[in-house]
Amino acid sequence: MQSNERFSGRSKQYVKYRPSYPPQVISHLMNTVGWTEQMRVADIGAGTGIFTKLLLDEGVNVIAVEPNEEMRQALNEQLHVYVSDQKVHANMLLVTAGSAESTELEDQSVDGIVCAQSFHWFDQKRARTEFIRVLKPQANVVLLWNQRDVDASEFVRDYESLFLRYGEQYDQVKHKQMSVKALSSFYDSEPQLVSYYNEQPLTYEQLVGRIQSSSFSISEHDVRYDAFMNDIEALFQRHEQGGVVKMIYRTDVYWGRMR
Repeated sequence: MQSNERFSGRSKQYVKYRPSYPPQVISHLMNTVGWTEQMRVADIGAGTGIFTKLLLDEGVNVIAVEPNEEMRQALNEQLHVYVSDQKVHANMLLVTAGSAESTELEDQSVDGIVCAQSFHWFDQKRARTEFIRVLKPQANVVLLWNQRDVDASEFVRDYESLFLRYGEQYDQVKHKQMSVKALSSFYDSEPQLVSYYNEQPLTYEQLVGRIQSSSFSISEHDVRYDAFMNDIEALFQRHEQGGVVKMIYRTDVYWGRMR
């Protein structure tokens, strides 16, 4: 399956059950990275617009680049006010069908790039060439992930084990391998890294939805599906407290200049 097709059929679950990002991330971008309301930032691999909305709420002008039609439609539905209410949100949001490797943006047209939970799907060599083309000089590129913290709790460790048993190609997930050293060649020097605590309480229904939003989750057509669902229920029953389990993340934010 092509990377831009992996989330087809999952957009509704993505909207309802994927976590957002801690408020410190936006504060870091505005106060430390130096982004301002006057800038135009490209959110590449924007998905359903979870991070796009955080930028828009801060007053940043955003070009949301998302190649998957279903995800892009969900983004438009979630953020339609920024498109329809031009009196208040004039020119704040532009949505395009480009990709990281071919954004369809003009040369030196953006003041920054952010990739939230998406960079690991890109062809890094081609994306790097494209990012350099569309970025203005001295602009920053920000890559971030909500990384499940497997050392934080027994529940998160057992969740990880569940996906290692059932997940489609899960053991090859690229963002698990991201580090300052691994990203140095993309940035041409070591990027900065800051990490923040993030958590997501989940009822059983929400846990199932969170799992089904993953590109690695198996479908009901898989012969292992019934066993998978039984193990999810057992996982929840083993760890729930007060009707919820708590997914704990470490939100890693990498940033730096590419030229």
